Amino acid sequence: MSDLANTGIPAVGSIPWGSHFCQFYETADDLVDTLVPYFKAGLDANEQCMWVTSPPLRAHEALDALRNAVPDADARLKKGQIEIVDHGDWYLRTGKLGADEVIAGWIQRKEQALARGYDGFRLTGNTYFLEAEDWDSFTEYEAKVNDCFCDHRLLALCSYCLAKSSAGDVMDVVKNHQFALARRHGDWTLIENGALKRAKEELRRANEELERRVEARTADLSTALAVLQQTTANLERAVADKDVLLREVHHRVKNNLQIINSLLTLKALRSSDVSIREAFNDTLRRVTAMSLVHEALYQHEATSEIDFGRYLQALCDALVDSFGVAGRVSVTVAADGAPVHLDTAIPLGLIATEALGNALKHAFPGGAAGHVVVTFRRPHGGQPGVLAVRDDGVGAPATPGNGTGLRLVQAIAKQVGGRVDIAGGQGTTFTLSYGG
Repeated sequence: MSDLANTGIPAVGSIPWGSHFCQFYETADDLVDTLVPYFKAGLDANEQCMWVTSPPLRAHEALDALRNAVPDADARLKKGQIEIVDHGDWYLRTGKLGADEVIAGWIQRKEQALARGYDGFRLTGNTYFLEAEDWDSFTEYEAKVNDCFCDHRLLALCSYCLAKSSAGDVMDVVKNHQFALARRHGDWTLIENGALKRAKEELRRANEELERRVEARTADLSTALAVLQQTTANLERAVADKDVLLREVHHRVKNNLQIINSLLTLKALRSSDVSIREAFNDTLRRVTAMSLVHEALYQHEATSEIDFGRYLQALCDALVDSFGVAGRVSVTVAADGAPVHLDTAIPLGLIATEALGNALKHAFPGGAAGHVVVTFRRPHGGQPGVLAVRDDGVGAPATPGNGTGLRLVQAIAKQVGGRVDIAGGQGTTFTLSYGG
């Protein structure tokens, strides 16, 4: 429901609920001119209405005037949406009550109206019947209404006969209402009391200041947003440039490693010493392990991590070809496919190269066939990561040697905070546990 109520009076328009205003009239036509549209607007807005009449416009005359504007006025009267009663009958019914009791009665009627499904309660009363001795108590009542109605869905319009009001009376009336209507030259004029004028002026200034601050804040936010958008665009370009640069770096590193690979291959071919050639081949395999990492990074969208499962498969295929055991030794890779950062991928790749190379070189002597399983699981949930190479070959000796390969593996394992275990028996199992 709206916080404003339509008065139906063109000179007033919509006003906040809880408003208490008045009019100065001269003739019955003046009353009809304001009160009929006032109540028509209330009926149209699903409000309950109370019209207490007094000369020069009695209850039956008020009803006739309302019928002209509201065709179904009698039906609304019958169902109780509007009640029109002369002040004499009203006071015979209610008695002569004090200000607080009268105000409490209006508020109770408002509560009853809301309980019946109406959206508010509007009322009017004509003070024509007031005698001089009643004036002071009535002005006290009007002053209290201003404070008591403000938090309720109530509208109150009081009518004062201008001919019966002295200058002092007019001042009292204007003071005790939020504003007044008066007929001048055939038009209704709005008269506001000093407090209301000051409040409106303060509200106007506050609104202007608020608008100024909102405009300034909006301008600041627009500037900040433009800067943010430009910064974001710059960052996106920088990230894109960084990715391109890193991808180019990985590509060049891979190419340089391939050149090193070619040089080592030439050196190995020129040497007649079998042990020297084998040392060159071991180095070639290590270079291949590093080269495959950079090739994977170059081909991957992310420039700092790789799919380690795919990398292991490519590495195992390359090592099988390097040792020339394809067809008699099969290698199976089982990895969780999780991405691994470059700083970890290269050490793990070198360790996998040493472990698998050792299995392919020593586990199947004399051209024997066999099978090797390479498994990988990255650290997760407090559990360490595991890289394992298990073969079904002749098995490791009871006391493993301490050759260059093993020393290299142990040194690399320290880079990833890992531990190496080698178990013999039915084949050999190499296990690296790290992280976690």
